[in-house]
Amino acid sequence: MQRQHYTYYDPVPTVAPPNDDLELQLVWLHLVESSGSELTRADFAAAWLRHIHYMWDEYGRCRWNLRRGVCLDDVGIFENPFHAAMGSPIRSEIWACLFPGDAGSAGYYAALDASLDHGQEGIAGEVFFAVMQSLVLAGSPLREAVDAALRQIPAASETAWALDLVLEAHRQRLEAWTCWQRLLGLHGSENFTHAPLNVALTLWALLYGEEDFEKSILLATNGGYDTDCTAATVGATLGMMPAVSIPGRWKEPIGEGVYLGPGILEVPAPRTLGELTQHTGALIGKLTVKSGIKWVAPHPQVPPDLRGLPGTIELQPLDNSAPVFWSNGELPAAVKAAGGATWHWEVAHQDPSVLICLARSGAKLSIDEKTIVDCPPGQPYVPAPHRCPKESRAYLTPGIGSHALKLKLNSCDAAQEVAVMLTYPDYHLCPWTIEELPHRAQLPASG
Repeated sequence: MQRQHYTYYDPVPTVAPPNDDLELQLVWLHLVESSGSELTRADFAAAWLRHIHYMWDEYGRCRWNLRRGVCLDDVGIFENPFHAAMGSPIRSEIWACLFPGDAGSAGYYAALDASLDHGQEGIAGEVFFAVMQSLVLAGSPLREAVDAALRQIPAASETAWALDLVLEAHRQRLEAWTCWQRLLGLHGSENFTHAPLNVALTLWALLYGEEDFEKSILLATNGGYDTDCTAATVGATLGMMPAVSIPGRWKEPIGEGVYLGPGILEVPAPRTLGELTQHTGALIGKLTVKSGIKWVAPHPQVPPDLRGLPGTIELQPLDNSAPVFWSNGELPAAVKAAGGATWHWEVAHQDPSVLICLARSGAKLSIDEKTIVDCPPGQPYVPAPHRCPKESRAYLTPGIGSHALKLKLNSCDAAQEVAVMLTYPDYHLCPWTIEELPHRAQLPASG
């Protein structure tokens, strides 16, 4: 999350390792191939549950919401603290490649794709990239493609503001790293995957890289934050431009192989980039041409009474106010205002679990009157199970039966940031109830 100084691979690889950013696009390619000419949110939802078994950030929240039966119109934003992250902007290329020169269709399918695990900012990032890439793939100059793509996203979004900052700085011939400092000053985040910042960093590297492949991907990498995303999108965009060549010294170490990680199941992967290219090209024209991007509502329309969703439990605020309903993750405002809550965990197995308590102002979480997490104040607040600091987590095997939990917060501020999460050892979210939810991940997440 700070400036780097790389000049080449370090260490030099011998293969391109599996990466979820490409893997999800391989899932969508399989979905396009096995479907008719139309795709719906329901099609993407079925693919998420069957093929994608990663728990990272918005991926885990998407699977959790789908497993609980959250309405598909709200699944990307309901109780999802990573609705503005990079999981969707990084997978834009498939829609550009399936719709070269058809920016409307590329943007439409990018938005549909992103809506399963993101809100407006995450969707805006994928739409921006997909439209831009669709146009450069058909021969449009980069700046024309960028301007056209910017017109396709909400002008009042943080993504648009961050992109405008970079464009204006470049127009004024501001030095690259001065622009970078301004961008971080206005759009920096303690979550390194924050999409508005990373999408703008990608554009920053493309513009200041001056369509030189090596210069551009080094800028993206040295700019910090979500660099496996920013550098990849920079490289992919340049690779779609006929006038840009990729130097052999960047291609040769990683080779032509395509590999899948353990979190992608039942998807036939092409063995090489050549096969992937042929496979993708053969599907151009299969999907119906579309126009008019469908943006999700800024706030979820899920009814406040969540008792109808499986996995919901009842919390009793410490001030003895009315019980509130909750499942996993960010706590309700009533619990925060009361300084904590009590509830019960019904355990039907002897499997180990992970309990996570993350509170910006500090908190203590106890089970059966024994403190198991004493979270100090001042911890970074990024409520992803695999990214929480060690001080906020406990590994335990509680034993079969009902266990009493109590959370005591250091603050009674209803607006404070507090999350409690129950997960399996692989950090996939786990219900507090005896009843297991359907579609449990079949493999532990890697990395």
